[in-house]
Parts: sequence; C-alpha cells; structure tokens
Amino acid sequence: MKKLITLTSIAFFTLISFAAATEFNTNSIYSGKVERAYNQADIPLLPGDWKVFDLEKSGSVPSGNFYVYATLVPSSLGSNENAAFADGINYAVLGANSEETDYRKTFYGCDAGFYTSSDTKTSKIDYRGLGNFEETCSAMAAEGTAFNANHQFYYADCNEICVEVNFALFTENYTNLTESNFAELSESMFNSIRSTVSGNNESFDFLENYR
Repeated sequence: MKKLITLTSIAFFTLISFAAATEFNTNSIYSGKVERAYNQADIPLLPGDWKVFDLEKSGSVPSGNFYVYATLVPSSLGSNENAAFADGINYAVLGANSEETDYRKTFYGCDAGFYTSSDTKTSKIDYRGLGNFEETCSAMAAEGTAFNANHQFYYADCNEICVEVNFALFTENYTNLTESNFAELSESMFNSIRSTVSGNNESFDFLENYR
C-alpha cells in the first residue's frame, strides 16, 4: 500500500509539473518570457506583446521524443501586414529523445551563410564536449538592401536537450544601432538570453537605447 501511495504521488506531481509548463497556441498573447516552455526551460521574449505566427510540433513532451519550432510576431501585426517588416522571434525546443535533437548536435547554426558572409558580425562557440555546446552569433543587416531587412541575433544551447532563440530586429526600428555599437548590443542580448534560459528574470529594456 505504501508503495502504491508513493507511485501515485510521483505520478500526481509529474502531472502538476507538466500542467505548469507553457505550450504555444495561436490564441494566446505572450510577454516577458515563456516560463518552462514545454517543460524544458524559460525562453525570453523581446519587449512588448507577442503572438504565434507559425508553429510546428511533433511527438510527446512527457516522453522527451518531441520537437517544437515556433515563430512569433508582435501582437499588433495585422493579418495583411508583412512580418518581415517588424521585429520577430524564432524558437526551437528539442526534447532529449528526439532524432531532431541528435541531428542538431552535429552542426553549428552559426556556420550558416547569412552569419559568415555578413560584413558586421559576431560569433562564438563554447564547445563543451560531443553534442554539448553553446553558440552565439549575430549579423548586422547590410544598409540599403531589402533582403537583409533585419539584424539577427542567434543563440543555441545543446546538452541533453537543445534550445534555440533567434531575435530579428527590423532595421527601421533601431536607427541608433551602428557598426560601432553592434558588438556591444550583441553581448547584452546574449547575456540576457543566456540568463533567462538559466532561470533568471532578465530585461531587454536596453534595446530602447538603440531606437
């Protein structure tokens, strides 16, 4: 009987744990940070209110055999407005038992051509072991080119799970962002993202200095 009670209690608290996790849905508005996203980690949001623009999910979160890809846009963005001309957020949350996670651990996102070919950029890979690393990179949009309408800031942490955060800042919203202070902003962005993923409360209010 005691064993049954113990097992029942474990199951009960496990259910509570997953119930407290946040899963994205198209009917919700998000701000501040996404707490315990898919029961894995806190992930940060840029200032303001955000809604889901695109969502892909596969597998079961309790089993760990799942992955989630989400794109968020400002909640004020209208259905006929182009999301490319606004700040944007992309997330990936990859469970411990997913084949997608194993695949993700075999390459670095910062090796992508957009980051390596940009004139103004930052890149750092903290290699902690096979499939265990943190990478950060950023790229400043080339002035006067419609294709690069956003400055990009990319963070990934892979260990047992993988979490990716990509912030896109629409160039016209950040007129005080220049080549001379881009590295400074990148460092602030990645410090705040890293701290949030680690479970702390961080603010991105410093972005106001670049508007």
